[in-house]
Amino acid sequence: MRPAAATESAADATPSIAVLDFRRRGMLLGWRPADGTWTGLETPPRWVHGVALIRGTPPNICLYAAGGCLHLQIGTERHVLDAHGPAVHCARAPTSLWLRRRFWIEGEQGALAYGYTYWAGGGDFFRWLARRAADSAWRERAAREWSSGVEAAALRAAEPA
Repeated sequence: MRPAAATESAADATPSIAVLDFRRRGMLLGWRPADGTWTGLETPPRWVHGVALIRGTPPNICLYAAGGCLHLQIGTERHVLDAHGPAVHCARAPTSLWLRRRFWIEGEQGALAYGYTYWAGGGDFFRWLARRAADSAWRERAAREWSSGVEAAALRAAEPA
């Protein structure tokens, strides 16, 4: 997997990026790329630049665009999701009688860059992300559109859970 070193300056230049909370679709967050944390926004901006999954225990995950590049950030680790990689997967785990899912990011030469197993259920961010990331045209389009900013209501409608 190619780290986002080449495009970090665009994301790091902004202390906070407005994103949509995946689970609480009406809530907008200020995602801080420098440390992979977030804050609630008292005054929601008109434009958002991505979607975040906020969990009770770290790491939080955010898919956002900055500087024309789509970034996937898990905690403090940030990767560029361009047309050439990395591969993002989500599948049911057979060892749990198919009740759990496994999400993983495949790095260079097939090495595991990130893996997470969880109970399958509604509002599945990982499955949503794997489906979108499998489409290189979507990656390019999201990088372009989200970098400029999209209205939160339009993103909610275009990216159903």
